[in-house]
Amino acid sequence: MSDIVWTVVGLGQLSLLLEASSPKPGNVNRIARFSDMDYRNFLTSASLLSRGLHESATRGVALAKGNLEPSEIGLGELIHICVKDSLTGLNHRNTILGSILLYVPLTVAMTASLTDESKFSIHRIHEYIQKITEQSTVKDATNLYKAFQLTRPGGRMIKEDPAWSNLHRRYDFDNPKAVEHLIEDKVTLSDLFQMSSQVDEISNEWSNGFQRTLREVLPYLTNVTTKLEDLEEGIVRTFVWLLAQRPDGLIVKKAGRERADEIQSLAKATMDKWSVENGSENLIINFDRILREEGNLLNPGTTADIVSLATFCRLVNITYPEF
Repeated sequence: MSDIVWTVVGLGQLSLLLEASSPKPGNVNRIARFSDMDYRNFLTSASLLSRGLHESATRGVALAKGNLEPSEIGLGELIHICVKDSLTGLNHRNTILGSILLYVPLTVAMTASLTDESKFSIHRIHEYIQKITEQSTVKDATNLYKAFQLTRPGGRMIKEDPAWSNLHRRYDFDNPKAVEHLIEDKVTLSDLFQMSSQVDEISNEWSNGFQRTLREVLPYLTNVTTKLEDLEEGIVRTFVWLLAQRPDGLIVKKAGRERADEIQSLAKATMDKWSVENGSENLIINFDRILREEGNLLNPGTTADIVSLATFCRLVNITYPEF
């Protein structure tokens, strides 16, 4: 089983590197940067995740073998390990928090599924994700806040959303008594993401068992790619396609829902003009220019996180194909 663990860890890091390298509009990549971070920050973060991903994969094997219960996985601890490691030594930029929040449960579930069947199975992965997220604990929730203390998540426009309530304020990271409230109210990690699902896109992905990634984004990426050699082009195309499907969560947080809707409309227009005959390079260049006109305000970071996760799934599917 050690082969599965190390293979999944390697593929997880490779997917982060491939996604970061791909020239997605409005994102940092190997030829574009922002004033406060560049491509090297993403490379470093991905390279430093090996311990956290390895521990996640190891616990996935233990789960499949019955040596750990779903409630004993320690998702919050695993997230904290990944965040802490990604911010040590050479890198001090919060570049992949969203990806870490998604990669940890998926790595556990994917490795457990591969231990059961030695093949990629969306059904089995979804089952395991539901088990481990639904049976998360209060300790998982408090460990998540430890991770937040290291990253200081941004995007305060989320508090302007009509869905933002007094309950959200009670557990808001900026509330100095938030952790005390979590413990007092016995709020688990699953509870926390469920409460945030209407105002945070990654929380919504957690609350529905990663359905968007597994049932929508991965199939699209699979349809536009065949192997590693065309994966970068597929990542860019899937990124623009997903951005056209809904307002990006990070743009909503940083610039407000109205601006996020505008970017969604631009992505739709780009996809409408996209064709093999006409090519996509000029479309991507123009879309990228618009997204960068205000620095990183309109950076579709959540879209990048979800596409990164789908890329992870795609690489595992290629490596462990269904029979």
